[in-house]
Amino acid sequence: MSGDERERAEAQRDHWQHTYGSHPGMYGQEPSAPARHAAGVFRAAGAQEVLELGAGHGRDALFFAREGFTVTATDFSATGLEQLRQAARDQGVGERVTTVVRDVREPLPLPDSSLGAVFAHMLLCMALSTHEIHAVVDEVRRVLRPGGTFVYAVRHTGDVHYGADTAR
Repeated sequence: MSGDERERAEAQRDHWQHTYGSHPGMYGQEPSAPARHAAGVFRAAGAQEVLELGAGHGRDALFFAREGFTVTATDFSATGLEQLRQAARDQGVGERVTTVVRDVREPLPLPDSSLGAVFAHMLLCMALSTHEIHAVVDEVRRVLRPGGTFVYAVRHTGDVHYGADTAR
């Protein structure tokens, strides 16, 4: 990682730590529409475990757990993940959710072909270089089993924020 990439990553980490600390549960408790879609796709594919990249405070990870999946939720905000762990305990799905503080720019500590499903909601829209996005997708490809499923959501032309960021 270059010095500029490292600075950008640190600034992003600080932003999300502050944001989740100042606004607990900022995205609400309801799962995102992409997570609702993904649960059906994952179930149809026979997946039992889901790796969520960029889980934040966990509204989607919690939904997957309530739907019966075992979830590993990653994010680089320890604050967001602590909110997720507490909500999982409160909702009675704590045994289905594992959290891991991790920067998506780092390789996943998982064996090749070890997962059936990976989910990322808006993660690929974060302050990642094109090279970093390719590296993330390569890691997802590496850890997915043959026939595994990767569901992700990114901004699109109908998004109110479309055109507000750097195009990749």
